[in-house]
Parts: sequence; C-alpha cells; structure tokens
Amino acid sequence: MTAVATAVAATLGTAVFGALPAAAATPRTDSVALAAQSPSWIGPDPAHQVLGLALRISSSAPRRDLGVQLTVYHHLGDRFHLNETLTGRGLGTVATRSPVLEVRSLPADAEGNVRVTVPVVGDTAPAGAGSWTADLGCQPGGCAGVYPVKVALVNTTTPTATSASFVTYLIYDNPVAGSQPLRVSSVVPEGLPAGTAAPSGRQPGPKARDVTKLEGLVASIANSGEIPLTLIPDPASLEQLTASGHERVATAIAGLSASATRQTLAQSFVPVDPTALVDTGLGAELNEQIRRASQVFDALSPDVRVSRDTWVLSGTVDAASLAQLATTYSHVVVPPAALSGAPPSRTTTQPFTLTATPGGSPVPSTSSSSATPPSAPATAASGSAGREVAVTSAVVDPALGAHLAAGAGSDPVLAAVQFLADASLIYYELPNLSAPRAVIAAAPTAWGPDPSFVTTMLAGMVGNPVLSPVTIDQVFQQVAVGADGQPTQRRVATPGTGSSSLPARSIRPARAKWQAFSSAVSGTAPGDAVAQRLDDLLLLAESNELSTRQQQSGVAGFNAALDTQLHQLSVRSDTVRLTSGAASVPITVLRNAPYAVTAVIQVTSDKLVFPRGASAADAQCKTPVVQSSAGRSSFSAVCVLDHGTTAVYIDMRSRASGDFRIDVTVSCPQGALVLASGHLTVRSMSTSAVAIVLSAAAALVLLVWWARTLWRNRFGRRAAHRRAAASSTGETSPSRASTPEAEPAKAGSSQAESPAESTETTRSPT
Repeated sequence: MTAVATAVAATLGTAVFGALPAAAATPRTDSVALAAQSPSWIGPDPAHQVLGLALRISSSAPRRDLGVQLTVYHHLGDRFHLNETLTGRGLGTVATRSPVLEVRSLPADAEGNVRVTVPVVGDTAPAGAGSWTADLGCQPGGCAGVYPVKVALVNTTTPTATSASFVTYLIYDNPVAGSQPLRVSSVVPEGLPAGTAAPSGRQPGPKARDVTKLEGLVASIANSGEIPLTLIPDPASLEQLTASGHERVATAIAGLSASATRQTLAQSFVPVDPTALVDTGLGAELNEQIRRASQVFDALSPDVRVSRDTWVLSGTVDAASLAQLATTYSHVVVPPAALSGAPPSRTTTQPFTLTATPGGSPVPSTSSSSATPPSAPATAASGSAGREVAVTSAVVDPALGAHLAAGAGSDPVLAAVQFLADASLIYYELPNLSAPRAVIAAAPTAWGPDPSFVTTMLAGMVGNPVLSPVTIDQVFQQVAVGADGQPTQRRVATPGTGSSSLPARSIRPARAKWQAFSSAVSGTAPGDAVAQRLDDLLLLAESNELSTRQQQSGVAGFNAALDTQLHQLSVRSDTVRLTSGAASVPITVLRNAPYAVTAVIQVTSDKLVFPRGASAADAQCKTPVVQSSAGRSSFSAVCVLDHGTTAVYIDMRSRASGDFRIDVTVSCPQGALVLASGHLTVRSMSTSAVAIVLSAAAALVLLVWWARTLWRNRFGRRAAHRRAAASSTGETSPSRASTPEAEPAKAGSSQAESPAESTETTRSPT
C-alpha cells in the first residue's frame, strides 16, 4: 500500500496525457481532456450500460481533419497496476479499439465539448446504440473490474499519428452475491489558506479568489444531495469570513453541518500538528486550540451537529501526543507513516487498537490554557508516565487522498474517475468477504477543488453496488476490528518525544503575556473581545500550514498588537508638594482604551513612609498592601480603571525634606506584565519629628546659655557698684587710706574694672 501511495502522490501532479514517441516532432498545440463522464460505473443493469464522454478538444488543425480513437484494455489486477496506468504506461493488452471517429460528425454540448456515446458489452448486451460499441471480451459473470480506456486525438490526414491523449477508466461493477460494499469515508476540510498577522499586528482579510474557491466547494457539496461526508470546518476561517463581510459563506458552511447525513468534526481552531505542540512543551496550547474551536462551533446555529469524538491527524503521532489526545478523543485517524512495522500487503480496511507507552514529561489535561501556564508539565492520560495508552484508530489512505488533491488541478473530472476506480479496486481485493470493510480518504487543508470534481465523485457513489459513502463515525460503528484479517493492534512508529521546528521559545512568553493581559481586561464585553482577538492571533501563528519563519512572524504580530493595547494606558508625571508630615497624594492614570482595566497600582520609594493601614481614597480600589524592607517602602492596591482619567489617592509621609522621585507601575493582577509605568516628583517642605526634637533641644541649650550669661553680668555689675561705694568712703578716712594692705587691693580693683585706664596708666611714664 505504501508503494502505491508514494507512486500515486508522485505522478498525479503530472499530466495524464501526452504525445506518443511517434508524434514527438509534432508541435504541442493540440490537447484533449475529459470534461465529463457519466455514468461513472457500468454494469449489467440496463440503466448503466452506456458510457458517455464529453471531450474538450483544442487543436490548430481544422475540425474536418480531427478524429478521436478509443482503446479499451483488459481490466486491472490491483492498485499497483492502476498507478502505472496513470501516466499512460503499463496499460496491458487491448480488449477492443474503436475506429477513428470524425470530430465533425460527433455532437457537441452547450460548452462546445465533443460528446462520445459508447454502449458496453459485458455480462449482457447493451440496450442502446452510440458512436461505437465496446465489447469487453469477458466471460459472462466475470466482467467485473476496472478497465483503462485510452482516448486519443488524431489527425485524419495522418491517422497513424496521435497528437494528444489521456487515460480514463471504465468501471464495470457486478458485485459478488453476499458481499458487503466497501465503505468510503471522505474527509473534507472547509477553510481558507493560513495567514499571519502583519508586523503591525493587524490581521489581513481573506483574498477574493480564496473565498470564491471555498464558496464553490460548499455549493458543490450542497448541490450533490444528502451524501454522507465528514466535514472539518476551519473555525478560524469562519471567524475571518464573518469579520470580513462574508457571512453568507460562513452561514452556508454551517448549513452543511446541519445535515443529519453529514458529520462535522470539532478539532482545533486552526490546523495544527498535535505532536509538534506536545513535544515542544506546548501541550496547553493544544488545549487552547481545542477550547477555542469548540467555542466557535457553539456560537453557530443550534442545528449544527458537531462531533468531538474523533481527531484526523495529517502528520505523525508519538506516545506523548497520543496520550494527550486520548484524554478528549475516543478515536484517532492516522497516516500509515505513524504506524510501526512493515506495511501490509493489502489495503488496510479495518479499525485497530493503536497503543503507545509514554515516557518523559507527562501530558497536560485538556482544561483551558488560560488557567494553565503554557510551560507547565503535562500529566499522562492514564495518570502517570510509562503506562500504556490505547486508542481505537483507523488509517487514512494516501493514494485516495492524492486523487482528492488532484481535484484542484487541471483535470478535475479525470481525477474523480481515478478516485472511483481506485476505490473499486480496493473492493475487489477481497470481493468474497461478507464482513464490511472501509477506507478513509482525507483531502488537504484549504482544499479548493473544481466543482466538477466534487459532482463527479459524489455522483459516482450514489447507487454504486460496490461503494457506499459513510462518515468516520459510521466507519467505527459498522466495521469491526479485524474484519479484513489484518493485525488488530498496532503501535506508534515514534514511541518517544520527536523534534519540531515550532518556535516554542517565542510562543511561551507570548502566551504568558496574554494570560496576564486577559486577567486585567476580562469581565466586560469590550475587554473580552480584545483579549479574544489577541488570543486568535497567537493561535493562528501555530498553524502547521505555515513555515517556521511565518510562525515567528505571526508571534511577532501578536506582540505588536498587544503593545498597541498597552500604549493606551499611561501614568501622568506630576510634581507633588508635601507641606506637612503626612498627606494624601493623587496617582493619575490615563486610559484611552474602550474597556475597563483591573490593575495593580504600586508605588515604591526610599524617601516615603506609607502609614500603617493606609488606603487609596478611590472607591474602585481594594484594601491596599503596605510593605517596608531595607529602608524602602511600597504600596500596592488592586483598582478598577473605568474612566478616561482615574486619580488614586495614596496616604504617604515624607522621611526627609527636599525633592525626590517615586516610581509608579500599573501591572496586571496575574503575571508580571506591566501595563504602564511612570514617576512622580515629590517636593517635601515639612520637618521630620527628629528634626523637631533636635531643634527644640538646641533652643533650650541656647536659652540656658543666655540666662546664665545674663545672670553673671548682672551679678558682676552689682559687685562693682559695692566696691565703688566702698572706695569713695575710704578717701575721707586717712587711717584707712594709709594702711599698706589696702593699696594692692585698690590697684587690682581699679585694673579689673577698667583695663583701658589700666593700659593708659601703664603707658603714661613713657
């Protein structure tokens, strides 16, 4: 099967028609292509015995010189031989060949396509006539199979030369009695190509051609009737369509999911690689992708039927990612490369049990990442690392998926016929098996097939006796494990943690900033809307459709958009005067955002003291927290900023006089994200208590000194007066004046009382 898938994928991108070697010298100006084929299958039923072809012919030769020749080869034995015939090689032996049919004699339809009608002789004779009758040359009852049909454009003037050709297939279905038709589940993604935010953080709108392709896909499915399909709408595309004015397309997608015959899977917000997210420690991002996708689907019409039970993987899976998916999804659909062991000899057409043994870091739970740090370790789905994980699984068929991808190419109708022929060959691998078997074909993301592909493919399964369209849930419900005799248990190919180019180092801090910002703005409709838009930008950057460089650019766009929101908050720089020991100082926050912000306002300084039990005088603030350590004090309070200008008054006291600066930050209630910051200049004109005590002590000392000096001067003057009075009395009493002991005392008294007279007295004999 793997060899078939690889070869089909490699060859479907090339043209299935080309010139034969004999016409190598002919200018390549001629072409012939399949514009329509009906019915897609032939059988013994008289209503399905005539093959009709519509050919789109282009040639530089005149119409009268052009002819068409059909060659039918014997039916193919298996899918490998079908793959060889896709390029016109290995067609086998000829069963029958038509004469050259003149183009000018063939009827044309309204689009100018040439119509060829071919009655087919198989198990029974055809009931009608046409341009030519094809006899398959088979034995009655043994005609069932897939027959290559080569359609060649020839020039009737040189009938041996073929100017252009292609190979289509005549599918003759005559199922074995008692056999079950092959269940075919087609997985159809519905979305726009992935895009990232511009460096400015703005998300560009969808391109008109992409919207047209998606609209054509939706319309072609709707016009094909109630055929069971599995749809995977891209929630990010639904949001983008609605925001860009294309609500009609989003409504049409929701209408498809309202059908009871179709199944809609809810996976991630954008297509992601779960293994890449889990292996880089971003398991919480996978949870956020799932949560956001469910949120978008829940907002759609209540008639929409959404299944949250199956995940279809486009890439590989390892033990860790399987363990995390198993916590939410009961079924996973994986590509063959995700399975260990040699590929089976036949196509896998049954569910099986996929097992793995996680190792290393456990896997996170599926709760919203808004409450779980992105870098938090995960816990295993089974409860601990190293315990076996088992999930019911199925495998996608890459060859059928390649046919679906070719539906967006230049030959969509031919790709649809190839899809039906390949699926029919899978049925004929085990035609006698009475138990049902199933295959799953998944189209690529952002699939934009031509409407003719969808119409031809789906019409080819309506009433088909060997093919039965089903949904993925019906595959697991109707097909038993072990139905085709293949192993009932498979293991993942990568048991341990793999590598990924996902820019996890950029995504982790971006998610932490979003969580912090969301805690500040949530609670109001405008704030929730802004937080959701930022979340979407980050989730878009995780798409596995983007290269690593594009993913990094997407994260940069998220950061730019977040910075734009942060710039809408600012702290006004003021100069505040403190004229007393304590005062209530306003902190003014300016808000230009249309939503209220819950923030922590913090003031720190080594020059201020916040009184015990201080409070912000704003009614929107909670009880503040005051801390002091190593001579530095801080004040913080959670406040709601719901005005354009909000003044939060804070009680504070200065430790010293003079001018100094205090720092102000406005941050988120959770996380370390700073919303705004600034500073205030404080001009303190007050005196501290210590200064007052010192000044009072100095005044007291000065007062004592003045009192003492005054007392001494007053006492000295009184003594001098007494001595002067005594001296005056001594001059009238000779007996006392002539006493020798009185002379020194008199002289000393006179010198102490008037030094100048003493100096002058000393200088007189000279």
